[in-house]
Amino acid sequence: MLAEVSYSQAQGTPVTGGALEEGPIPVPPAPADEATIMADWEGNLSTPRVSVMCFAFNHGDYIAMALDGFLMQRTRFPFEIVVHDDASTDGTREIIEDYAARYPSIIRPILQDVNQYSQHVWPITFCMPVMRGDIIAYCEGDDYWVKADKLARQVALFDANPRATVCFHPAIEYDEHRDEHSIICRYADSVARLSPEAIIGLRGGSIPSPALTFRRVESHVDAMLESYRGAPIMDFFLQAYMALLGETLYYEDAACVYRRNAKGSWTSQQQDHEVEQRYQRDMLAAIDTFYGATRTLPEADTLYIPLYHYFKQYVMAPGTTQQRLANFRRGLGYLHHMQRNKVLSLVRRDMFAKLTRRKAATPGQAKDTEAAA
Repeated sequence: MLAEVSYSQAQGTPVTGGALEEGPIPVPPAPADEATIMADWEGNLSTPRVSVMCFAFNHGDYIAMALDGFLMQRTRFPFEIVVHDDASTDGTREIIEDYAARYPSIIRPILQDVNQYSQHVWPITFCMPVMRGDIIAYCEGDDYWVKADKLARQVALFDANPRATVCFHPAIEYDEHRDEHSIICRYADSVARLSPEAIIGLRGGSIPSPALTFRRVESHVDAMLESYRGAPIMDFFLQAYMALLGETLYYEDAACVYRRNAKGSWTSQQQDHEVEQRYQRDMLAAIDTFYGATRTLPEADTLYIPLYHYFKQYVMAPGTTQQRLANFRRGLGYLHHMQRNKVLSLVRRDMFAKLTRRKAATPGQAKDTEAAA
């Protein structure tokens, strides 16, 4: 039986900014030709075992490395690469078209002429209907893979664990601003299982996005897409949905690179106070809507953990007491499916814990004052 990593255990693991690593950051090699990649494949090529799902937008500096990481995979099963370009203007599309021409049996591009994200349409909406694999491996166009056995190991774990719906591994986090890299999300030194509370409680940071692989659960695809249609980000809700449907498996090898502060990335945008406030507000509403679609699933109440996090962040934003009270009322007003009383009970429990810690610290502070005198 696999050991389970609990929420409290996962909280002690860096999900960003881990201990710095020495040496150069790994990069994927130049890919072999298509015939060589497919030489060991067994089975029907029209029904690949894995679909690699890649989203790109103005990733001209990065997309070739992402595609090289996919093409370096050595497997006995067929895989396909479905790469969605959201009307890039920096040459990303042309790079994708060049790779697709050289690997026509493996790479299937979806090329938009009008940016869909600006119209609040997620790329996954276009990818899920055309992907043919029963396992989906996710990676955005500014991240990449560095281990040739990544897909093979994940598929083997899915095959050995029929109840698993998610499989992932640690990542090498590369901070482009500082030119530093570290290991993140290393929860154990061997194969383990993460609880749904750990996945959901860490708000999407528990799984590096280029490490995520999930099982296609056909009957739930439409419900999954609908459940977070209006969300400001996709990763958290995709991870949470799949974790609620089954078991989440982890293995110990850092097989991908996750870029932080890459040009145009989400992490590079989260610097502005107003952007952050809007994000917190939108996440409150999105988690509430998501809960409405998933509340019948086991462990759905763990969604109160991230909800309360964003509620606190929204309420405690810099401002006057009156502004914070207004945010408090507004925050509760975004809840239509989740119980406001549960949120208020979390507020009371949080305030009580803070008061208890403050009282416990007072005697020690008094002794320090006496000693100083």
